[in-house]
Amino acid sequence: MVPGKGRGVVAIVDCPAGTEVERSPVILVPRADIITRPGLHSVFESYLLHWSDQPGAELAMGGGLLMLYNHSSTPNVEFQTGPEPLTMAVIALCDVRAGEELLYDYGVDLWFEEV
Repeated sequence: MVPGKGRGVVAIVDCPAGTEVERSPVILVPRADIITRPGLHSVFESYLLHWSDQPGAELAMGGGLLMLYNHSSTPNVEFQTGPEPLTMAVIALCDVRAGEELLYDYGVDLWFEEV
């Protein structure tokens, strides 16, 4: 648990910039399969990631810790598709020290105010 945030991911060892800190499988979710309700978002929708612009493979549900990383407009990690099919890698953008929270930019309009 991250104080004031709830769930999150924290480095347990120092990670130099460029380090792959996680590689996780993903399950593709076609955008057409998402049931939408005007003005309402399901928990499921809040945890989907952009995968591609290819019809039928637009979204992905991440395995591993992918769904637990918190947002920052000044992230210290980024998500990259691959390097293996249906996987996503998390890469350190800068040197991250053990005990530091790993944060990425969600890249969408936020439903909360960043602190």
